Amino acid sequence: MEDKKVEHLILLVGGNPLPNAVAGKLLVKPGGTITLIHSYGTADVAKRLRAWFQKHQVAQDVKLKEVKEGDPTSIFDGVQECLNEAKPQTVGLNYTGGTKVMSVHAYRAVEQWSKEQWSKRGITAVFSYLDAHTLEIVFDPVNSQDVKQRIYVGRALQLKVDDLLALHGWTLKHNPKRTALLPATARALAKACSNEDGFRKWSEWIDREFRPQCRRSDKEDWKSNTELMSVSLAMPAHSSLREVVEGLRSELTMAGDDLRLDHKAFENEPKRFCEWLYGKWLEHHVLDILNNLSASLYLHECAQNVVPKEVEFDVDVVALRGYQLFVFSCSTDTKKGLLKLKLFEAYVRARQLGGDEARVALVCCSNDPEGLEHEMRRDVDSEGRIRVFGRKHLDKLDEHLATWIRGQIGADPEK
Repeated sequence: MEDKKVEHLILLVGGNPLPNAVAGKLLVKPGGTITLIHSYGTADVAKRLRAWFQKHQVAQDVKLKEVKEGDPTSIFDGVQECLNEAKPQTVGLNYTGGTKVMSVHAYRAVEQWSKEQWSKRGITAVFSYLDAHTLEIVFDPVNSQDVKQRIYVGRALQLKVDDLLALHGWTLKHNPKRTALLPATARALAKACSNEDGFRKWSEWIDREFRPQCRRSDKEDWKSNTELMSVSLAMPAHSSLREVVEGLRSELTMAGDDLRLDHKAFENEPKRFCEWLYGKWLEHHVLDILNNLSASLYLHECAQNVVPKEVEFDVDVVALRGYQLFVFSCSTDTKKGLLKLKLFEAYVRARQLGGDEARVALVCCSNDPEGLEHEMRRDVDSEGRIRVFGRKHLDKLDEHLATWIRGQIGADPEK
């Protein structure tokens, strides 16, 4: 990549800042200049990109240049003005972002400028774009005899959850969980719920023992922490849940046979343990699996319960591999309508945060994950970025997740 880096990098700003963040980090020389070509509508995105580049000291100077996105003359002249002012020795254009009109006429402007400068100073421009499918930077040939050069960059830049949020002007509302709570019990629950008998018996325990003692009768809300402190639940008695009970006893160091709700693992807040029992155990199971797979799959950050301050949404579990975002939506529900809504919300947030490179999985207790996946792909995801894992996958979910992730990481030679 070193011979592809330039002193002056021009980036076209579109709605998602991620491709430009990646291109800027990888393609500009130390001490170089980045110019962000943006329209009136993407000015805020450009400003956030500039702030992010400056914070991470990506370039010595980051400039903004506004053009009219539908006006070829405005785009062409604006790009050439930037080049004439800077007079760089090496120049590059990454045209992943922006509109098609911006890409075409920015390309024309840089190409013409570099041809004029070739005779004077021997300058050849470097043209490139990011391929979201293969996670490669593709460099256009210098002349007609050359071929496009493709370099895999999926792991060349390790972005954090904080980076993805900052590029949108958001910050974390609280620190996400990095380590799963009660992972052995969550694993036992996943195994039990992978078959009809275990899932039915756990659901019966939730409905007959857990809900009446922990939920308010007049609305779908937990009782107060004070009330929950005095609750003592009879443990599930069915043989299909024996490993779940053993997991609870071991990880909570329980002395008696009844299950209390105030435990150190949940900072002695009964409501948090109630949420875990009611369904968040599946999120923690997924987080535990991803943490265990992190070394072999090069997942450098895994987190549960990602919630920004500025906008109202909650991402169940995320994993980052280089700059590629994997989002996992988790639900113990079986109703198709609710699962489709949850998956759609996760898909929208994943694309918003991680761009075209992002991938989304729903982990649920549906008996027909293939049908749900087919409907979602038909309706919103024709390019196959979505995957649904159902009840039959829960027993060996680690193997299924690993296989799916390996199939989504582009042209990585170390798959």
